Amino acid sequence: MNRCFSRMRQENHMRSFSIVVLGLALIMVMTSLAFADGGDVEKGQTLFRKTCGHCHGLNGKGDGAMAGYTNPPPANLTSQKTQSKSDDELKDVIMNGRPGTSMVSFKDAIAEEQFNDLLAYLRSLKP
Repeated sequence: MNRCFSRMRQENHMRSFSIVVLGLALIMVMTSLAFADGGDVEKGQTLFRKTCGHCHGLNGKGDGAMAGYTNPPPANLTSQKTQSKSDDELKDVIMNGRPGTSMVSFKDAIAEEQFNDLLAYLRSLKP
């Protein structure tokens, strides 16, 4: 009988230890994911105004100085339509351009870490 209780206690300790280890691992993974692709909104805004503002306007509404010369006009990046796009969809348009529009590819002009900053800024434009 004593042996049975001893074994049960040992199993409970192992189960508790496993839960603690699993919990710590989960916290570490979640923390690293939160900081992996975060991007810096202020750096993104600076890059946006320098690179994208001529067409999309300083606040992303599609009303930049060159907007009147493009057909179709630049996208309003604050719109629900644009904001509902996935990060991958936005990255595809920014990096590869959009055929049939004035949106050119920026894959040679924007590095990966800069893209994360730019994306953070674009997401801050939500209506």
